[in-house]
Amino acid sequence: MSSNDDPKLLTGDLALISKHRNALMGIAAVIICVFHEFLPILPEGTIFFDIEEFVLIRSFYGVDIFLILSGMSVVFSLCKDPRVLPFYGRRAVRILPVYLLSGLVMMITEGWSVTDYLLNISGVRFFTTDVNSYLWFVPTIILFYLAAPWYQKLMSRFGRPVLLFGISFAVWFTASVLLRDVVRGDLYYMINRIPIFLLGMLIGNLIKRGVNVSSRAVFWTAVISLFIIGWFMAYANHYYGYLYLFGALLEFVPTFALGTSVAYICAGLLELLKWKWLIKALEFVGSFCFEFYIIQRLFDAQLMLFISKMGFTGIVRNLLMFLSLGLISFAVSRIISLVIRLCKKKM
Repeated sequence: MSSNDDPKLLTGDLALISKHRNALMGIAAVIICVFHEFLPILPEGTIFFDIEEFVLIRSFYGVDIFLILSGMSVVFSLCKDPRVLPFYGRRAVRILPVYLLSGLVMMITEGWSVTDYLLNISGVRFFTTDVNSYLWFVPTIILFYLAAPWYQKLMSRFGRPVLLFGISFAVWFTASVLLRDVVRGDLYYMINRIPIFLLGMLIGNLIKRGVNVSSRAVFWTAVISLFIIGWFMAYANHYYGYLYLFGALLEFVPTFALGTSVAYICAGLLELLKWKWLIKALEFVGSFCFEFYIIQRLFDAQLMLFISKMGFTGIVRNLLMFLSLGLISFAVSRIISLVIRLCKKKM
């Protein structure tokens, strides 16, 4: 349970992703690791290999799970303390130390100049060259966090969060269609992650208002339908290059549907099974999920090469990648947390 969550509000199906937020962060981290690091293990030339390869390739929806959870946690944080600058400060302490340090590692391992470091870390190349210049997710989530307090103020004053989300979605969708052939493709793809973050903020506001679904059957039917739609459209796009009604839907619908539905399905399963050992394990991974993402991008190539030279393949190779990167990430997160605590004591 997040420290910002009110236990009284964590009842009902709508609030399940809040109740199990930390465990879902762990699930998102695992899914992202699967997308980045895992290789198919089933025999090639079989339908099972094709299915496995497709699932691995489409696992980038783990980012969308993280975004919906982040949007929700932003609301809880701002409801507890609505001041903008302290909110920015808390997010900066969580993001910047490991982000800035990772850039220094890249200077050493990749031969970046000081100029390269500043252009990449500041996000200048994110906007001017390629969002994948360095850790695209970090500048993206920073931008979302910068805008979040003001959107939350608007949502609080407007008083009708669902309607405001609908208006925001319509504005985004119109802009998305108009910008389809104007902005760079990589930047456009980042823009299409906006709705899932706003949905997270909407869910956070509804939970805070004590809103719950009126019909469990309708709610879970919608969740399962989103899950099926997400995989179907991802399949159509991946194998047939199918262009949906508008170009924007090509980038938006599959990840939005899968990110939302998988988050709720996993939360529902955790609630149903009540396996405390599994929940604790996932919460443990979720506690350093941000470091896990960054460490993957820093060291996965070297680790892949090392494991390959050692002769490991198949499921053993995949598990070694996960465990090695996880242990390094955990160590880094604890060292940074210790340094931050020491700095706070001296201030």
